[in-house]
Amino acid sequence: METLSANPAFRTYAFCTAILALKMVYSAIYTATRRSKNQSFINAEDAAAFGTPGATVSEQEHPEVAHALRIQRNDLETIPIFFAVGLVYVLTGASPFGARFFCWIFTLARLAHTYCYLRHIQPWRGVSFVVATSALVLMTLRVLWTAL
Repeated sequence: METLSANPAFRTYAFCTAILALKMVYSAIYTATRRSKNQSFINAEDAAAFGTPGATVSEQEHPEVAHALRIQRNDLETIPIFFAVGLVYVLTGASPFGARFFCWIFTLARLAHTYCYLRHIQPWRGVSFVVATSALVLMTLRVLWTAL
């Protein structure tokens, strides 16, 4: 029986998953840097630990922080689904070409989406979202077809 590490479809999935995980970590760090830059803290302990002397707590997020949080939330709405569906897609016998095609399309589109979100670029942010979502839906349909 072939081990997963010897399966080219799984290796592609694993590589793309690692890239997307790092992208999500980057998004979290980006949010933290926006908080620090703008001294925008929701929790008193964060203001005390990371703020400048006299930093205050606010009920409302600074616009830059809110923007960064939307990037993170958008990641959480799509990338974990890819982690699950992509794994099932590969484990149900995806071809190496199919895995390369769908995993890389999803990964590159999500990277483009974040870049466009950071730079406030429309309509390309929307286009990249549609491309990534389309790849995810097609993988899901393939899983459903295989499971029938």
